This record gives sequence, C-alpha cells and structure tokens, in this order.
Amino acid sequence: MSTVAGGQTLARILGAIEGFYVTFGEWPSAIRLPPGYINHLQNEVLPPEAFSKFIEKVALVPDESATVVAEDSGGQRYNYGSSGFSKVKPPISAREWLRPDNL
Repeated sequence: MSTVAGGQTLARILGAIEGFYVTFGEWPSAIRLPPGYINHLQNEVLPPEAFSKFIEKVALVPDESATVVAEDSGGQRYNYGSSGFSKVKPPISAREWLRPDNL
C-alpha cells in the first residue's frame, strides 16, 4: 500500500474493491464513502490523471453514513467497515484492475 499520507484511505478503498470481487466474483461499479475520503483521495493521495482513471472504472459516491462500501447496480454490497480486508485474495489485485498511474 501507499506509504504517503492518505495511504490508509486508498488501502481501505482497495480492500473494499477486492472484498467485493472475492465475495461476488465480479468488480464493483461504485464505492460509497464519506465525502472527506473522496476529497482526500482526489486532492492529496492520487495525482489528477490517476484519479481520473480511477473514477472511469469505479464511481465514488459521497455518503456520510458509509464506511467504505463497494457495490454494484444489482444491489450487491461489500462493507469494508464491517468486514475489513478479505482473507482471500482475488486473482488480480484491485491495483492491477484499476491500473491508474501511481496507485
């Protein structure tokens, strides 16, 4: 994971994405998370080009009550806040799937 400040924000998001994949066998289409996480990711963690590539793959949905929840349009959800990191790893990592620079 990233060693820069904000690495925990990114680690949690990637953990939710991977947990979703391991649980449902497909990648999520969105992540629900507090608006502060989105601002932090956009303004302090990822360079602009990497952030743009990130949101091309998965939408970031501001939700004050969310604890980093990966979801799809069918209603499937993986709640990182309650489930944490999956003990099982997907065949490719969320970083590889997303492929933005500097992620």
